[in-house]
Amino acid sequence: MPRSSRLMRRRFAPAVAGAAALALIATACGPADGGGSDPTGGDSADGGATEFSFLTITENPQIGEELTRLSEGACADANAALPLSIESIAQAEVNNRVPLLASQEALPVMFISPTTESKVGGDMYESGALLDLETTFDELGIMDNVLPAAAETVKTIYGSMVSIPFQYNVEGFWYNKDLFEANGIEVPTTWEDFKAAAATLDTAGVQPLTAAGTQGWTITRYLSTYLARSQGVDALQNVVDGNASFSDPEYLTAIEEVSSLGEAGYFGEGVTSRDIDTVTSQFFAGNVGMMYNGSWTLSSVYDEAQNPLGPDSFGFFPFPEVEGGSGSISDYPANTGTVTALSADLYNDKVGDWLVCIAENYGSSLMENQGAISGFVQNTEVETPELVSEIVTQMESATGAVIWFEAPFGARFGDAAGTNAGPLLDGGITPEDYAAVLEEAIAADG
Repeated sequence: MPRSSRLMRRRFAPAVAGAAALALIATACGPADGGGSDPTGGDSADGGATEFSFLTITENPQIGEELTRLSEGACADANAALPLSIESIAQAEVNNRVPLLASQEALPVMFISPTTESKVGGDMYESGALLDLETTFDELGIMDNVLPAAAETVKTIYGSMVSIPFQYNVEGFWYNKDLFEANGIEVPTTWEDFKAAAATLDTAGVQPLTAAGTQGWTITRYLSTYLARSQGVDALQNVVDGNASFSDPEYLTAIEEVSSLGEAGYFGEGVTSRDIDTVTSQFFAGNVGMMYNGSWTLSSVYDEAQNPLGPDSFGFFPFPEVEGGSGSISDYPANTGTVTALSADLYNDKVGDWLVCIAENYGSSLMENQGAISGFVQNTEVETPELVSEIVTQMESATGAVIWFEAPFGARFGDAAGTNAGPLLDGGITPEDYAAVLEEAIAADG
């Protein structure tokens, strides 16, 4: 299927995003308009698509709006051959509606898909209903339009490249540049540097860190990323496979290190009852030195109502290295939004033409028009603010994906990890007991 025009496309300098880059969105996206009458867009003669049908969710219009824009511009030829048709449903309907369509052989060309059904081992994946995107993109000659870390993130989370990375978010530490400069602190690159920076801020009377105990992920991300730095990106998978335990010395060290930050008082008082809105307001009011969060926080950075200090007061750095560890600072905790899959049965050359056009144009178009970052390379230069440019550069240079703490485990594990995360910081549970609780949850999940 490769075409010479695909292999000879021009590559412009990596983009930096325009002042529009204010609305990074971490959730899955869906268009506002309704779709066509044929939900599959299929051809009764050969099973191939006769329209580029897309089933998405109403809660977020980002992907649908950008595809519509491309259909009227850069992808007009692909759209003339295979017209774009969008249908929206509520996100709450996805888990029931999409598997039902699959069972009826009535899937559209592209669709938001349930995670459990779409990952390796899930019913829709194992049935062969989902298009193998890595193989397809390779055959089309467009795989180098996907950021390597975005592709790796999809494969790490789902076991295979089953989702188009229309979104891409990385996580790390946001920091107050003014507080760092006032206290002579350099951006930390190692865990020891990070703890030293926190100690310096604490001595100066500044709360070093903030987290939301009511949203355990703001704390458990420290654990998963520390383990990825110390034991490598397969650290959690090794637990799943039975080759490691949270009670092992190397794993217990990660829990102890995170607990020690709370024991030192670096998160301030009331961390267990603090919510994410309070965390954000604390940070942007200039009362806290560092906050773990994702690239989607750029929307708050450039919102004058949320950030009265202005965007120049803040920066972003990756989770530091653990000295002597087997992981890399260029491996980022990341996500690519909700699964956006394609039907294997409806794939044909015209769908391939749409994928080529999306891969070559979506990244730059999304940044220019909606100020958001996708998992696609930006092939056309877009003017952006410095901070957005820095984060885009970090995304493009990322080499691997760090899966979040709860992702490879069951529901009981997620509840146990999140519920006890706040107490781990304020002394309500010891590191040893936290590890034991996690192990008990893994056993209960089976």
